[in-house]
Amino acid sequence: MPVAGFASSAVIDQLTYVLGAIPAEARKKEVAKTKAVYAFEVANSKGKKHYFVVDMKQNGTVTDGATEAEAAKGQPKPDISISLGDEALVKIAENKTTAVAEYMGGRVKIKGNMMLGMKLESLLARFKKLAADLPAAPAAPATAPAQAAAKSEDIAIQGYEASRVLAQIGQVLGADDKKREALFKSTNAVFQIDIDGPQGVKSWVLNLKPATAPAEVVLVGTAAQNKKAAGVTLGLKDADFVSLASGKITGQSAFTSGKLKAKGNIMLALKLEAVLKAVKGAAAAKL
Repeated sequence: MPVAGFASSAVIDQLTYVLGAIPAEARKKEVAKTKAVYAFEVANSKGKKHYFVVDMKQNGTVTDGATEAEAAKGQPKPDISISLGDEALVKIAENKTTAVAEYMGGRVKIKGNMMLGMKLESLLARFKKLAADLPAAPAAPATAPAQAAAKSEDIAIQGYEASRVLAQIGQVLGADDKKREALFKSTNAVFQIDIDGPQGVKSWVLNLKPATAPAEVVLVGTAAQNKKAAGVTLGLKDADFVSLASGKITGQSAFTSGKLKAKGNIMLALKLEAVLKAVKGAAAAKL
């Protein structure tokens, strides 16, 4: 589960998700590849610490806690203990830096098997790929007949400002083939967006897969209703989505504060802000 104030908890959640979703035999193989127990002490920008233990030596399990002892409960003794900042762990997971570079810069402290620290990026990259290959969690059975792909003018729902943003996104990407294909290539994902508004939770789909037809980019309803497989389902209040789209809040702050909730491939949630920024000039600026 996401830990408030720690964006890097999404990285650990992805490990947890993969280890729980892959077959037992595949999990054993991943454990055999790693043969190590990683302990993380993560400090956020406010100086608060949270602890995670990733057992990739025996059982393939992940635990966490507000104290080192709480996180280590029931886990084998760590082969390596890594102390680092919240932002540093996110950057390492996103391949924007390396554990070695952070260590040399004094931003990471390592105790134990130093060689395992050098393998951290490859471990995270391996699990990122596994997560991308996993199907989305099964959606709840639809209580209404599946909806057909919505036209752009049918996307907006009265009282939901987020739907107006989504409609504008559909119009922008539908009118610009170059922008649409570039965004689809970099994103390559299907998002289900659940917006909590005046009439309860309403759902839309952002279908950002290469070769998607313009009319299929933004769809009304759940992924299941539109016969799509969502890589991640995102939940926000209507006002929070509008603030995210307009740049008043960031994806990281929304996630760490609990305003943005994610189910499925959690790392895809961090791409939402980039998607919104890609069309901000023509869509969010009209807010």
